[in-house]
Amino acid sequence: MNNQDIKLLGKKFEEDIITWRRYLHEHPELSMQEAETAQFIHDKLLSFSANLVVQRPTPTSVIARLKGGKPGKVLALRADIDALPIEEQTDLTFRSTRKGVMHACGHDGHTAMLLGAARILVELQAELHGEVVFIFQHAEELASGADEILETGALADVDCILGAHLYNQIPVGQFGLAAGRMMSASDSFDITISGKGGHAAEPDQAQDLIYIGTEIVQSFSQLIARQVNAHDQAIVSVTKFNAGSAYNVLPDHVQIGGCTRTFSDTTREFIQRQMQENVETLSALYGATGTVEWTKGATAVINHTQVTDAVRTVIENNFGKEAIQTLNPHMISEDFGSYLKEIPGNFLFIGSGNSKEGITYPLHHPKFTFDEQALLNGTLLHVMTALTFLNSLDEITMK
Repeated sequence: MNNQDIKLLGKKFEEDIITWRRYLHEHPELSMQEAETAQFIHDKLLSFSANLVVQRPTPTSVIARLKGGKPGKVLALRADIDALPIEEQTDLTFRSTRKGVMHACGHDGHTAMLLGAARILVELQAELHGEVVFIFQHAEELASGADEILETGALADVDCILGAHLYNQIPVGQFGLAAGRMMSASDSFDITISGKGGHAAEPDQAQDLIYIGTEIVQSFSQLIARQVNAHDQAIVSVTKFNAGSAYNVLPDHVQIGGCTRTFSDTTREFIQRQMQENVETLSALYGATGTVEWTKGATAVINHTQVTDAVRTVIENNFGKEAIQTLNPHMISEDFGSYLKEIPGNFLFIGSGNSKEGITYPLHHPKFTFDEQALLNGTLLHVMTALTFLNSLDEITMK
């Protein structure tokens, strides 16, 4: 089947894809609570074809496998399915029906696109060399879902993995690609400084923990500016600083929180180790005690160059060279990086913005939505990369 026929198939199912997206948008579920979403996906997949083998590797995720009519390798396509704890502020007719929960990161679209790809590839099963694995992943927003699926062993035979994210900072009809570094790792920290509180009029009889806290925060800026290689990329962002409740009382504890963003494992470990030392040393210098608790976040998304080049060729051949934006590394995070640690692959952005229609709000904004034309573009890209990769894997470096 040629590319024009595939595009006609896409148009045939476009209305269904939009309908699925809108249903999912109306019924969002938070990470680890995606039971209804997973059941919806499960039932849709079973309705497409008896040839789709549908599995539930975790309680709220779904994996489906489609074996082609010819022998070959195994390619995985992944979508995330969870929503965010955000109160929606859009005027959409299909806005969230669940208070305080919203698909503000496009996962409703990701899910609908992958369902669309599965529906089309069922029609093309006889032409496939090998097998396609459709991953509908839970808990991306907690940066834990990818690791949990990998731990089940459900992807042990996968030779290559591809993923995509809707992105309003790129116009609809275009795609964002990066070989190598694509998105940073993320970790969060909680610092507690404890000491002797007292009367604000007698600071000499107490320990000024707020001052100690500010010294610690300033030391983090110096850490990035003077101790991290200038050719590396790293951020320490302090986003919480809580202390005291009265005008005339020096508090006996201070709580500071925030996140780090890094690309290399070496820098990631160095920053954590140095921040720990700064907190403990500066607290002790003024007679207080400082502790740090770390919460591991997403692994950095580092795309495999040869796979990325192959994806670029698919886009050029089907959407045109002008449809590609070459991206600089982004400091936002995505747990797709966990897959790329184990399996060669690529993660890209699908343009979904439309300034003429006012569709410009960024991810995680309460007014976020996207141009639904992006759904067909993403679905077709899934299908075309699946056909191209599986039918010519000898030209692409695999594990």
